[in-house]
Amino acid sequence: MKKEQTTCLPFKFWLAIIFLFFIPIGVSFAQDTLQAKDEYVREKTYLVIKNDGTEFIGDILEDDGREILINTTRLGKLYIPKHEIKSISLIDNEEILSKKLPEDDFFSSRYFITTNGFTQKKGNHYLLIHLFGPEVQFAITDNITVGGLTTWVGMPIVLSAKYSAKITENLHIGVGALGGSLSWVNFEANGVLPYAAITVGNLKYNLTFSGGGIFVQDQNDSFQSALFSVAGMARLGKKVSFIVDSYGFRETNNNNVFIIMPGIRLGDNKSAFQIGLTQVYYHDDFIPFPIPTLGWFKRF
Repeated sequence: MKKEQTTCLPFKFWLAIIFLFFIPIGVSFAQDTLQAKDEYVREKTYLVIKNDGTEFIGDILEDDGREILINTTRLGKLYIPKHEIKSISLIDNEEILSKKLPEDDFFSSRYFITTNGFTQKKGNHYLLIHLFGPEVQFAITDNITVGGLTTWVGMPIVLSAKYSAKITENLHIGVGALGGSLSWVNFEANGVLPYAAITVGNLKYNLTFSGGGIFVQDQNDSFQSALFSVAGMARLGKKVSFIVDSYGFRETNNNNVFIIMPGIRLGDNKSAFQIGLTQVYYHDDFIPFPIPTLGWFKRF
């Protein structure tokens, strides 16, 4: 009597079955993982790395499963197919700063004294330490900044607000005002300075024309004058920029006063230091100011 022969299937066959069985499970798990990561938070910043190593930083506005829409600082809104993306991760401001991205010339919204039409992204703030005292600016939206400045003795105290907007790629506008008083010395001595600015160029090379009016008063007297400014910036190297700032007005004796400050800014998008030499034009003569214009920026 013949023994019934049992056919043993090769090990490779069972390995293939197991492999094919776990493929859909693995794919399903990966899809579930991706779906969990696709719940992006508005107004948070993400780092998107493509398969070729290209990096984009910005807000993710849409994700339809096939592609994402990201709003980048440098290029604006971009659609990126999901199959080209290696990773998407949420990052904080410190991580953004540590990358020192060339697209993020953060302090380009300021010259020595005056400002311009460039915007600051919401949540990006900075501290500016002048030789005479501190200043702080907060970006409460992508278009609105508010802040304040004073001297080391708390006199005067000045508050500021600015609205800025991008008209075209190389044309920006800003409108704002400064107002304050001599604080503890004389609260009744106060003033206001509304202004408007037009900026031509980009974050690395730009020229700004500003105009406004200054009005100050106390219990006994008042003064008002038109105010104008021309300022600009030119990138000289990776961490070096040439800055020129100026403003002019007519003083109480109807003499024209014009102040010009050329100088250099050194640093990156996390912190920077600037130094300039001030010249004052008064009574048809240029008078050098003996103290340099110094400033230290710190982003937070």
